[in-house]
Amino acid sequence: MNRREALSRVALLMGGTLSAPTLMAFGNNPATLNTSADFVLNDAQRALVSEIADIIIPRTSTPGAKDAKVGPFIELMLKDCYRAQEQQNFVEGLADADARAMKVHNKKFLETTPAEQTALLTQIEKDTMELMKNANVKQVKVGDNVDKEVVEGKKLKGTPFWRLMKELTLFGYFTSEEGATKALNYVPIPGKYEGCIPYKKGDKAYAL
Repeated sequence: MNRREALSRVALLMGGTLSAPTLMAFGNNPATLNTSADFVLNDAQRALVSEIADIIIPRTSTPGAKDAKVGPFIELMLKDCYRAQEQQNFVEGLADADARAMKVHNKKFLETTPAEQTALLTQIEKDTMELMKNANVKQVKVGDNVDKEVVEGKKLKGTPFWRLMKELTLFGYFTSEEGATKALNYVPIPGKYEGCIPYKKGDKAYAL
């Protein structure tokens, strides 16, 4: 399977839309991107990324984002494949999560309760959606199952932190060994093509 097909399948989990930087990261030679070579997260930021990813995909009957080591994947992708603007947005978004927690609970994000963390991230998502709406973010079709988001206007510089966080969490999880073999229906040696397979409630989607 090539990268375009993988993008198409994971895009369905995002409602069929991906940000332009993500399409660039997975579709272009990283050497052609304006990345910041010295991008690196500190230990506190790494812990925060891993925790937020695990809130997005928690451990249930299947592994969570931490089990799939999504945190290190996100840092590697940002360093090697994303523009300096998205790298900056991501770091600023982590700082904003801590700032919001301090303002509401007088604690850093990782010091708050799970319920408080979920409430904070829910508000970040609402604020991000409103920001993107006001910035005139358009969807442009680039494939059968994939649209990309293009930002117009000067109200928003690059893709916001929360959009990057969710996209990279999903990509990292569902392309990991843990996610592909335990959260999805993994077939190591596919057989013949079957265009219509009976579905039973609770059946897993097939791995990429």
